[in-house]
Amino acid sequence: MHSLVIDDEFVSLSKMVIMLEPLGHCDAATNGHQALSLFRQALEESRPYVLVTIDINMPDINGLMLLESLRLEEQKHVAPPAKKLIITADSSTLNVMLAVNKNCDGFLVKPVRQSVLIEKLTALKLIPGINNQSNSEKQTTNI
Repeated sequence: MHSLVIDDEFVSLSKMVIMLEPLGHCDAATNGHQALSLFRQALEESRPYVLVTIDINMPDINGLMLLESLRLEEQKHVAPPAKKLIITADSSTLNVMLAVNKNCDGFLVKPVRQSVLIEKLTALKLIPGINNQSNSEKQTTNI
């Protein structure tokens, strides 16, 4: 699975890359402009991302605005849409609603645990199902 992780916090970025790398090649971007450049390059080289995780709060481009820009790039290149997960420490109802309105595919709350990420990726049909976690481990907001 070809993935792109976008987060301006080094620890969160590194942790997500470590969790996704066993599933396939994973690129990392520390800001929205870098992410948009990597995303465009992948589309132009006919190797689109299958999964993109996007931090909402970044200094240069808000994650929700970036989500919209990525969707426009996919339309422009007539590319299959990547699954896009919004990642944030702020799980307010407003953030969830804004993410839903921008057509994200999921919402995860920081710190993201591997079991929760696997659950979300399974639900999105990006990896085969694994049913070995308890309800107490769940932290996703279903959307």
